[in-house]
Amino acid sequence: MKHTKFMIPILFSALILFSAACYSPVEYDIVDQSRVIKLRVSDNTIVGTFSDVTDGRSLCSTGNNEFLVASGTGTLYRFDSQAMELDTSFVIGFGSGSGYGNMITPKPGSIYIVGAAGKIIEVSLQTNSVIDEFEAGPMPNALCASPTSQKFYVSDGSDRQIREIDPVNNTVLRTSSPLNSVPVSITIESFLNDYLLAASSSEEGSVERVTLSTFYVNPISLGSSSSDITAAPAESIWAVVHPEWFAENGSVSICSNYSAPEIFSVPVAGHPTNICSIPGSTLFYVLSYLGDGTSRITAINYFTKEIIAEIDIPGFPWDITSHANGEYILTLTSDI
Repeated sequence: MKHTKFMIPILFSALILFSAACYSPVEYDIVDQSRVIKLRVSDNTIVGTFSDVTDGRSLCSTGNNEFLVASGTGTLYRFDSQAMELDTSFVIGFGSGSGYGNMITPKPGSIYIVGAAGKIIEVSLQTNSVIDEFEAGPMPNALCASPTSQKFYVSDGSDRQIREIDPVNNTVLRTSSPLNSVPVSITIESFLNDYLLAASSSEEGSVERVTLSTFYVNPISLGSSSSDITAAPAESIWAVVHPEWFAENGSVSICSNYSAPEIFSVPVAGHPTNICSIPGSTLFYVLSYLGDGTSRITAINYFTKEIIAEIDIPGFPWDITSHANGEYILTLTSDI
């Protein structure tokens, strides 16, 4: 079968949802080659590339000098970011079409990752090994860490609930009521430290605002299906990306305020799938798919709402994250 640029994300979404719903190991024989590109924020130049990652799914920065890449093969890659060289790799599970998505670092020395078959995996960075595997809902699909405590949060693609996790013993502390739509990405704001935001892929672009003190859920409509969400550090500003796969281009909703948000739409070329904020700046960086095996990194000033840089890179987009206290960003793309 020949894949068009619109069929690729739809096929991948169908594969992920189907395999995760089965709760069993998946025979995974579609493997792509992925790359990590490192870009310096100050001048938006590419300063490093590593092109030999198998089936990369997600990124996680673990400080100034290291980052991680999770693979759909069940392998976790650990990189020296200064040299852009592989430091080590080790197996954390079986190959899966549904697993190894979001990674977070809610407590020192450990990372948590959405694993295969509906599990959350805790990995020790000291021993490079899995130290726990546990359930936090029937089909977890996104994670985010609290900026003020070591608690973290898990959204579920099956029961549409948000769960608060205590990382001391990896137990569920609280569970929200079901959200109105299936969440695809979650983030916590650090301006008021009051809200968790969950973006959904619903047609109306629902974002569920969860009050952390009560776990009360209140929906906000952005008018278009979403794929990722982020909050600016220590600012009352957040943003959501809308790929618009059946249109020519997508957009980014830049939202001011959490209780009564003002929403400003910024059109971007291609189909934006991922977004990250940059500490110490007024920038959001967006990763979009242009088609024909090319992605684009777009830098947007969230105060002026202006696009200040566009950098084209090879591959289909998987993830983007800030690195080294906002000095760099990392992007993950693949050839499939």
